[in-house]
Amino acid sequence: MDNIEIYKKQLSSLRGKTIAIVYIFEGEKASGFKHYWVWKSDIISGWLKAVQEIGCLPFILDVRTFVQKAINNTLPHIDFVLNLNCGSYELSSMSLIPSMCSFLSIPCIPCDAAAIVMSENKLISNLLALSKAIEVPDALNKPSDNGVYRPLNLGSSIGIQVGKINNWDGGTYQEFILGYDATLPIVYNPIKRNIDLFPLIIYLPKSKNPRWIYDAEEKEKDNGFDIIIRNHIDDSIKDALVDFAKVYPITTFGRIDFRIKSTDKLLSDDILSQEITMKDLFFVEMNSMPTIEPEDSFEFAMKNVLTDTSHSFFDCVNTYMSEIPNGTINGFLLSCSMLSLNK
Repeated sequence: MDNIEIYKKQLSSLRGKTIAIVYIFEGEKASGFKHYWVWKSDIISGWLKAVQEIGCLPFILDVRTFVQKAINNTLPHIDFVLNLNCGSYELSSMSLIPSMCSFLSIPCIPCDAAAIVMSENKLISNLLALSKAIEVPDALNKPSDNGVYRPLNLGSSIGIQVGKINNWDGGTYQEFILGYDATLPIVYNPIKRNIDLFPLIIYLPKSKNPRWIYDAEEKEKDNGFDIIIRNHIDDSIKDALVDFAKVYPITTFGRIDFRIKSTDKLLSDDILSQEITMKDLFFVEMNSMPTIEPEDSFEFAMKNVLTDTSHSFFDCVNTYMSEIPNGTINGFLLSCSMLSLNK
């Protein structure tokens, strides 16, 4: 039996599993549970659809209810937990659900508590990148017009400031790399039986300005840039980044954000054909709990895979879409995650 047929059988074996979707209730009043961001009904419903898409049974509850039931030993049988508790100011609170899952021996998607802490804390992530010979922007020790400040533990590009600032307590202050913002989705490939890379997503600002940054304001506007997709990067880069992702460890799906250095005065889609080396990629952050929604980086990348039969993910995505009519990016990621944690 070849790997594709094995994958089909594995997909079928997921049917009937119970998946607890644990979300953060917006009205939660716990004093240590303040959030700068919560996933709302559109994100939750996308994952609910995914659970049903692959023939599994959803069990939906908020963080407090999950913890109370776990303590009281009143949870029903659960095969996997899908953790949607994101955006906490305190990393210890953000790590609560995977920590509880570890205690209960329930596999947690997308990652464990250690991966959350190591990825969300910018200082730790930068040190991990350096340990794997990945370029990290130089730290600055005085205000600079060419500096960028990033809050230590906040995601979603919140609080980023480019330029001269006088106080960078509570964050990192680094050289701002002129060039492109880019993101690289990481996903477990059940056919390859290893962590693998989706195509590279590059943000091309309509201004062509190499100082442009895909920050919270640009995400909110969502119209000041075009997305260009590079299906292939050099194998040596791919191997290095997969190795880096495993350090956290990213075992299901995640995302690495970069700046791609450019000396051009104006950015262009020539970046799709230009050689990219490890020296051109400057680490920004590892996201172990990326937002998954329609018309975003993971979905764009998955759709692009289907246009390229030579891509390492083609067989996997193509088979999933053949086996699961109207399959979604959430369903694909969920099934890949379950197979990764089951292996």
